[in-house]
Amino acid sequence: MKHLLMTASPTLAQYWQRTLSSGAAVLAAGLPPGSPSSDTMLWLDLASLTPEQRGADWAGLCRHYRVLALTSMPDDAEGMRWLQLGAAGYAHAYDGEAVLRQVAATVEAGGTWLGRSLLLQLCQRFGSLVPDAAQADWRRQVSPREAEVITTLKKGYSNKEIARELDITERTVKAHLSAIFQKFNVEDRLQLLLKLTQPAH
Repeated sequence: MKHLLMTASPTLAQYWQRTLSSGAAVLAAGLPPGSPSSDTMLWLDLASLTPEQRGADWAGLCRHYRVLALTSMPDDAEGMRWLQLGAAGYAHAYDGEAVLRQVAATVEAGGTWLGRSLLLQLCQRFGSLVPDAAQADWRRQVSPREAEVITTLKKGYSNKEIARELDITERTVKAHLSAIFQKFNVEDRLQLLLKLTQPAH
């Protein structure tokens, strides 16, 4: 996948280039070129956007690029707006190199990257739409303990909070989550909750 770095900060551009270890092109000014490609990831420094650029057709651009919105001051509401526009990810612009490489790998693989706080917030939002275990079709596919784990996921709980709520270790929580994800053929908790909101066929 090609990488375009849209930032007015030479320091940030160098940091991203070093992180990627590739010849990523830097857009110091202006919007991406007029030949969009879905195999191009656009690293977007939100702090560098001019008022005119902020008013651009980002929903359209997000359909043609894998847009990664990055900021030095992450905010859940802002992250939600960019995800609704179609961004493939929202993250801290100066996250560690290992984290940013993980972000890039997730987006390249077709996934979406969310910060922890935003992820748990979305889990709580979609979790409220998941039917209760007692009368739900999904209940028949899991063990009683796995059902309890799903019930806590619906509240937007982190692994640590789930462990505390169910009086088990975080390692056990991770083991239950892995088993649940495998049963429902999903990659993460958000995909799971979205799937559980859908009526059984």
